[in-house]
Amino acid sequence: MSTVADPEATEVPTPYPAAPRSLGMLMASYFGVQLIINTANSGVASFLVPLQLDVLDPAAKVANLGLIGTVGAIIAIIAQPLWGALSDRSRTRFGRRVPWVLGGVAGLAGCMIALALSSNFLAIFIFAAATAAFYSMVSAPLFALLPDRTPVHRRGTFSALGGLGIYIGSIAGLFAASPFAADVPTGYIVFAALILIVGTPLTLLIRRDSRALPVAPRQGLRASIASFWVSPRTHPDFAWAFTSRLVLMAGYWGIVSFLLYQLQDYVGLSREDAAATFPMLSLVLLVGILVAILPAGAISDRTGRRKPIVLGASIMLGISVIPPLVSPTVGGLMVSLALAGLALGAYISVDQALMTLVLPDSGQAGKDLGVLNIAQAGGQALAPALASVVIALWGYPGLWVFAGAMAVIGGFAILPIKSVR
Repeated sequence: MSTVADPEATEVPTPYPAAPRSLGMLMASYFGVQLIINTANSGVASFLVPLQLDVLDPAAKVANLGLIGTVGAIIAIIAQPLWGALSDRSRTRFGRRVPWVLGGVAGLAGCMIALALSSNFLAIFIFAAATAAFYSMVSAPLFALLPDRTPVHRRGTFSALGGLGIYIGSIAGLFAASPFAADVPTGYIVFAALILIVGTPLTLLIRRDSRALPVAPRQGLRASIASFWVSPRTHPDFAWAFTSRLVLMAGYWGIVSFLLYQLQDYVGLSREDAAATFPMLSLVLLVGILVAILPAGAISDRTGRRKPIVLGASIMLGISVIPPLVSPTVGGLMVSLALAGLALGAYISVDQALMTLVLPDSGQAGKDLGVLNIAQAGGQALAPALASVVIALWGYPGLWVFAGAMAVIGGFAILPIKSVR
């Protein structure tokens, strides 16, 4: 006679659990911080910085944005595990994570103010690249709240909220930045004020839910950083999930990063018309995401199958690049982004759940989720660098083909995963 194990019996204890009545507040504040930080970061990185570079030197804008993206990618890949390891080692009356998140919020605001005052490429390069370090200073400790404070049976919902905040913020930032096309410095100041005035109290709400003082690990810094390596041979499912997310993000966010330039150089709009059209395209993408995310998640939960939805969404994302290739017009871009939004919405809802099912060790979920977060942040950070090379070689049509191929490859990369249906 077979027996069914009690899932609660094998659940790894949460080190510093939030009280049940405060878990909702913790999740809401976590979502809020992700939303605000990603709104500001996206508006700056994907709209204000590209526009500032275009005004400064139109002939070199693609190469300059690619260089900033390359350095930002390197910084993000290094900073994600570094800030996570440092927060693991911290012991303060505010806990392990919150001081680092607050430091990142302040650093991001400072970089945005500095960008508002920058008038040459070197200054823009330094402070735009520095935003990648401070963004990681927020996201890495923030992501570690999941294993710190959330019961295992609620981690899927917690992860989904974080992903929703990241993606909605990434698109909302593009929309929010567009009114500042004629006054880029003011846009930087507004985003800096947003993360300080709204992000700071939301971060403090996270701390308010925790009554326990975290105990810093005893291992050294080198051991902490080394622990972020997860062997692909030992944990192939984890490696395939990481690869899938990294490839898909690096491909499609290349389109988003250069969307403003495409309106000018591929569709043929003036700088002013491109800036005015940009928010409409961003809204189309956001609406598509919101329409698909809940139904796809419900279907996944009902059937217990994650891989078919991820694969289908990736293929649909690949198909979405066809309209601009056939019709390089605003209409073609709108059709493309509508399809992409539906695909990304389905992908977001299931990808987070899939990632929680391939962790090598539930007792080290914080470290492993931090590594997976490198795929998210690293993919978006790598996108401008990869896209600038593709544009230089094959132009904007080549960029669309490249993004579509990367999306499909990212989807098929989840097929070898054996622990998830």
